[in-house]
Amino acid sequence: MSEIKKKLFNWSNASLEELHQPIALSIKPLREEASFRRYFRLKRREDSIIGVYSPPEMESNKEFIFFSQYFKEKNINVPDILTFDLQQGFMLLEDFGDDLYQFKLNTSNRKELYELAIKELIKIHSCKDTKNIQRLTKEHSIAQMKLFEEWFLQGLLGFNINDEIQCLLDKVYDLIEKTFINQPQVLCHFDFESRNLILLPNGGVGVLDYQDAILGPIFLDPVSLLKDLNCKSTRKEIISFLRIYTSRACEENLLPKMEERDYLRYFDFTGLQRQLRILGTLSRLHLRDKKSYRLPDLIKTLDFLLETSSNYAELKEFNNFLKDIISPELNKSLKEKI
Repeated sequence: MSEIKKKLFNWSNASLEELHQPIALSIKPLREEASFRRYFRLKRREDSIIGVYSPPEMESNKEFIFFSQYFKEKNINVPDILTFDLQQGFMLLEDFGDDLYQFKLNTSNRKELYELAIKELIKIHSCKDTKNIQRLTKEHSIAQMKLFEEWFLQGLLGFNINDEIQCLLDKVYDLIEKTFINQPQVLCHFDFESRNLILLPNGGVGVLDYQDAILGPIFLDPVSLLKDLNCKSTRKEIISFLRIYTSRACEENLLPKMEERDYLRYFDFTGLQRQLRILGTLSRLHLRDKKSYRLPDLIKTLDFLLETSSNYAELKEFNNFLKDIISPELNKSLKEKI
């Protein structure tokens, strides 16, 4: 048993005894994370709970605890926190099971599961008392996009960004940023994707990993859900599912009535920001954090960028840059690394 696993197991049982709850009989590691958090399932005689090791110097543990209570008060399905130790970075959570959207979504149930997820998402976006919650500022969103330059283009691909390319990238950042400013700002989960959604025994949807929740553009979460690396849909399907969201959002007065092409533009350009960020963060995960299991997702993410940029005349130059220069370089680089 690893040292962290042993410490978590011992701390968990001591904490459970203090709470007058049944102790754990075994501990088993769960999925690997892109973050430094580690999850374990602790089996008890009649049920199980989730143990978390989340290094306090590297993870947003206070934010996780805050949003756990905040979302519970809003009737959003997040796991109960049984107890925690901020100094050690240990937590015990309610066990929501193993039915992650990542593994359950398929062509036959996709519409039903997306409708359930959108129902939960509308509850998050409808939260009003957000004065103490961080806002995704212009500076922050541009800094996220620039991870694409630093870690993906320069770091992973060794690409030299000359003045011409820098000018092109800055133009793209500016186009994207304008969509952030001009669309409604709501409380966003920030990573509302299949890895962080789980089917519950009662037929509802549980929400996980919400510590990065932030006030930001309303289409940020629909993009996370519908342009998912693990569950790719066709353009036609995405537009169909997006209609479900925009209809519900209009009913709740979260969105003004617009032409569908205007919703789609907000959605697409918000997706460009997310995908640029992901290319940067996944490259950083490999280069800095020595976690390489997400490298194949780089191609999927770049494909989203290529597809979206091909649909807008003002992004033609950027699309050509990605298609003619970056895509071949990425394929070459990954052949050497995987």
